[in-house]
Amino acid sequence: MNERMLEDYLHIFQNPPEVPLPDSFDFPHQYQPHPWAIAAALALQDSIDQHFQFDLTALGKMFGVLVVESSVGIRYLAGFSGKIHDATQITGFVPPIFDTLDPNGFFLSGEKELDALTLKIRDIEQGPQLKNIHQEKKQLHQEFESTMMELKSLIARNKSKRDALRSKDPKNETLLFQLNEESKTEQLQMKFLKRENKRKLSEIHQRLDSIYEEIEQLKTLRQDTSKALQIRLFEAYRLQNFASESSTIFDVFQEFSESIPPAGTGECVLPKLVHFAALHGLVPRCFAEFWWGAPPPGELRRHGGYYPACRAKCEPILKFQLKGLTVDKNPLLTLVQDTPLEILFEDESLIAVNKPYNMLSVPGRTGFDSVEDRLKIQFPKLAFIKAIHRLDMATSGILLLAKNPVTHAQIQQQFAKKKVKKCYEALLESPIEQLEGTISLPLRLNLDHRPHQMVCFEFGKVAVTSFNVLAVQNMRTRVAMYPETGRTHQLRVHAAHHQGLNTPIVGDELYGTPSDRLYLHAKQLTFFHPKNQQPITLFAEVPF
Repeated sequence: MNERMLEDYLHIFQNPPEVPLPDSFDFPHQYQPHPWAIAAALALQDSIDQHFQFDLTALGKMFGVLVVESSVGIRYLAGFSGKIHDATQITGFVPPIFDTLDPNGFFLSGEKELDALTLKIRDIEQGPQLKNIHQEKKQLHQEFESTMMELKSLIARNKSKRDALRSKDPKNETLLFQLNEESKTEQLQMKFLKRENKRKLSEIHQRLDSIYEEIEQLKTLRQDTSKALQIRLFEAYRLQNFASESSTIFDVFQEFSESIPPAGTGECVLPKLVHFAALHGLVPRCFAEFWWGAPPPGELRRHGGYYPACRAKCEPILKFQLKGLTVDKNPLLTLVQDTPLEILFEDESLIAVNKPYNMLSVPGRTGFDSVEDRLKIQFPKLAFIKAIHRLDMATSGILLLAKNPVTHAQIQQQFAKKKVKKCYEALLESPIEQLEGTISLPLRLNLDHRPHQMVCFEFGKVAVTSFNVLAVQNMRTRVAMYPETGRTHQLRVHAAHHQGLNTPIVGDELYGTPSDRLYLHAKQLTFFHPKNQQPITLFAEVPF
């Protein structure tokens, strides 16, 4: 790309901020937008409204800006995730790393092959042949039931007649023999009827099995074809970093976790912006991603809200792409690791601690500090120590752990049977209308945006939270929240969702705006001691 063409992507700051640029690049998965990035984002937002006129009222889009040093000064790049109105390339926005909509490319022809397989499967599943066989099976069943009912009724009547004849002439051996033979003949008729029905039913099942086997073979072929197409696609996404290295998305994920990248990897906005900068000798200084328009169904996206780069799709490739740059450390890694845990309760069966925020409840694959690990160090003679329930890493407060398997199982049963009462305190970003109430919004994992949860009335699990307002100060609301179920991120989603409290918890980097911490604390827990069944209520002072 020549310099003149490059300038089409380098947007000028009309009113540049007066603060200096940051010395290092933002940690992409937990950051607060720098004033330069905010200025670029606001300028892009004006551009979206005034010039591009995208219809984002039905479904919005994640946009992003990347502030860069260039040969012509400080500029910013603009981008968007995926595509807009079936377009991947729009004037003024950086192009995709790999254009899946290239009419001469392999991806569209591969998708057509998949579509043809999907159509063939649908035609068989919904076609007349399968429908007719099922109708034939149903009719056979009805005819068999009807014939059997008639035969049983006839046999019952004949039996009554034979019983009467036997009673009338019990010593007539010829008559008795004849009556017994009639009974045997009727039983043979019934066995023949059942055998014939079984034979016909077996023939129908063979025909059905043949069709279902064809469907399964086609589904397996579609699955294998799709996987092969995805691998080929991710091998076509070639990345460049700032250490003059190149790789493919497929190889990056193999090195990171030996896994196949999730669908849509490489189409998020920040990897596109960083890739463009690396290809054209531009030096990234800071970035911002923001949502513009209506949120996807069930997801929590605020119009104009800033968001971090996702982890499931972007963490491995951004780790590679940003090599050669000075990048802020993951703020979670800077936490003090040796602070003793506050013990709230302890006996021969249990330990209850006041978990600090940004500490895991149980060990994970990330290497972060956890309560279980800390207690194993603090109590080296304990043969067993295991969390009975969990708190989000970002949530502080009461965490209950068992010193033996029996206690662990017994109190887990109390949680499962909703006998444990929990109270959390949270600080919300803004005032809310109701002073108290109950939120019932079913939740499930957002498979395309892990670890985010989403509201889903079709497949979500029941999630119920009661709440009451404690105070309103400085346009923020302090609430007590009482979860009746224990779904992942339940309180965070119920607070942020528009059908819930419609305002995020302060510091919620997943569903709201990052801050110094997540202002959510498990302050009270009531359960029954497994040995004497006496209720125990624990309290942990709210630290905010």
